[in-house]
Amino acid sequence: MDKQKISLGIGISVVVLFLALTTFTTVPAGHVGVGSLFGKVETTPYAEGLNFKNPMARVTLFDARQKTHLEKMNVPSQDQLTTQFEISIQYRLIKEKAPQMLTETGTPKEVLAVHMIPLLRSQLRELGKSVSTAEEFYNQQIQQRIQDELLVALADLNAKGIKVEKLLIRDVILPKIITNAVLRKKEAAQAAEKAKEELKKFKVDQERKEAKAEAEKRAELIAAQKKKEVLLIEANAKLDATRIDAQAILVSAKAKAQANKILVESLTLDGYLKLESMKYLKAFQNGNHVIIMDPNSVSPLPFLNLDKAKK
Repeated sequence: MDKQKISLGIGISVVVLFLALTTFTTVPAGHVGVGSLFGKVETTPYAEGLNFKNPMARVTLFDARQKTHLEKMNVPSQDQLTTQFEISIQYRLIKEKAPQMLTETGTPKEVLAVHMIPLLRSQLRELGKSVSTAEEFYNQQIQQRIQDELLVALADLNAKGIKVEKLLIRDVILPKIITNAVLRKKEAAQAAEKAKEELKKFKVDQERKEAKAEAEKRAELIAAQKKKEVLLIEANAKLDATRIDAQAILVSAKAKAQANKILVESLTLDGYLKLESMKYLKAFQNGNHVIIMDPNSVSPLPFLNLDKAKK
């Protein structure tokens, strides 16, 4: 009897525990629960917190918090080159549409795989076809246009229970052939800029050297001109001195000639005798001489040097 009571008590406890565990469900914060019973989805979702439910119902949780999905994909342009895009999408699941999502698609992971990712990829490829060359994907205006048009296209996901709040192109990796060409172009531009700076420096140096050479040339010309002027002045001075000397000589010669002319013209016998006597007067001062005087002359003139005659 006691064993039967004990077994009955255990059975009742198990049933109560089972009912307690299966008739209540807890929905975490930021989530919503969707119940399904024998394949039929309940239209009213379970809110956050403790909820009463049918013990036989199964609850599927949908995370309605904001999330970020990263997508990497290759996008061809009109030039048939493929560019890799890395895109981040901020989205959240719409709580009120959780029963619809479970009915039409399935779990949250399946909703993303079926609706958001394929739409994103197809729209991005279509937008890539509007770009002429892969290199244009680096253009900020083109990237902004792609972001805006993708965001508009993904707005249709609201009907599927996905609200896309923001889309951002995080990175664009051009084809290797383009990156190599861009690198070569950049290196060539850098080399050209370096050559330009070197040429500029060379021109400055040349101009400085030319200016220095021109200054030295002007200085040499000025020095040569000054030297020329000095030499010219000296030559003119010498020429003037020579002319003066020549004129002096000429004047002296003319004077002597004139004197001689006058002397010749005035030279009579009497004058000749006077002249001859003047030559010997100085010699007469130093010795004893006999002078024969002309009584008819005002000045005594020697007719004969008796000292020489005596010898």
